[in-house]
Amino acid sequence: MRIQTSHRSYQYEDSRNPGLLIGITDERGVRFATWSYDDSGRAVSSQHSGGAGLTQIAYNADGSSSVTNELGKTTVYRYQQIDGVKRIIAIDGEPSPNCPASNSTYTYNDRDLVLTKTDAKGLVTNYDYNDRGFEISRTEASGTTLARTTTTEWDPNRFLPIKVIEPNRITVYSYDNQGRELSRQSTSR
Repeated sequence: MRIQTSHRSYQYEDSRNPGLLIGITDERGVRFATWSYDDSGRAVSSQHSGGAGLTQIAYNADGSSSVTNELGKTTVYRYQQIDGVKRIIAIDGEPSPNCPASNSTYTYNDRDLVLTKTDAKGLVTNYDYNDRGFEISRTEASGTTLARTTTTEWDPNRFLPIKVIEPNRITVYSYDNQGRELSRQSTSR
């Protein structure tokens, strides 16, 4: 019997940032993933072998980040410090023939949880949470005839949904003592 082994190696060759992964070489000895970083240790690019999937990140003077994908389309992420945590407050993306603009804005509640999301079409999604910070209600396209609300009931002691009520169905879950799902029953409404 012949034993086959494979070897994958990981490169950390950036002298400025020796703890950051900059490459992965596969079992054939081919470097198939590469990352690069700026002097502050922030990622500035990611790509696969031959430049496939090249993604570049620029850190703008106003604190936003511009991410350019392999098709040359740029998305700008805008942030705000909320209670000492950097949160996304807006995403502005370029449209292309196969993808609409990905513009979105976000607001947060006093517990730093997403309160609203407004998409590129101006549709607002409202979120509500329980005392544990778990989402209990989400209304998409709020205030319109397209409004769609989903509510979730949670296990009182674990991060496990026990009932999800959607516009067209209700799903009930059960779990064992270790939190493994035992059953899931969906019924139409």
